[in-house]
Amino acid sequence: MAENSETPSISMVPAIYRLVAGFLHAGVAIFLWNFFSYDNLWELLLVKPPSGAYILIGMFALGFIPVLYSITQKSISPVLLVSVLLTVSAYSEWQGYFTSPFGGPGPFGVYILSWVGVVLLAGLAGNVELKLKQRETAAP
Repeated sequence: MAENSETPSISMVPAIYRLVAGFLHAGVAIFLWNFFSYDNLWELLLVKPPSGAYILIGMFALGFIPVLYSITQKSISPVLLVSVLLTVSAYSEWQGYFTSPFGGPGPFGVYILSWVGVVLLAGLAGNVELKLKQRETAAP
């Protein structure tokens, strides 16, 4: 008698989506970081490795983690939130709408430097969307 030893097929597509989103966001963020004349990231990595690593990890995480939420929770709000914040911060920086009187970073710099908070907001948005979907399906 032959044993039925089927192995569960694990799809690599969600992992690929997350990686592509992470690298795509990081690429766009690096381009904008250099375009808005912030510190050169490669020099920053050499001079202050922890600061440079924090920024690069954040640039990647801002693409990777919202897509992770979206795939696992079947929600779109984390990706939309990060997309809107990226667009608004880059546009505001480009137009010069918000300038710091103390010479600090502009809107795009604040978006990138506060990436942990943005990721937490994206997770919160995903959880709220999930709760609303559950409430909608539970209603008679």
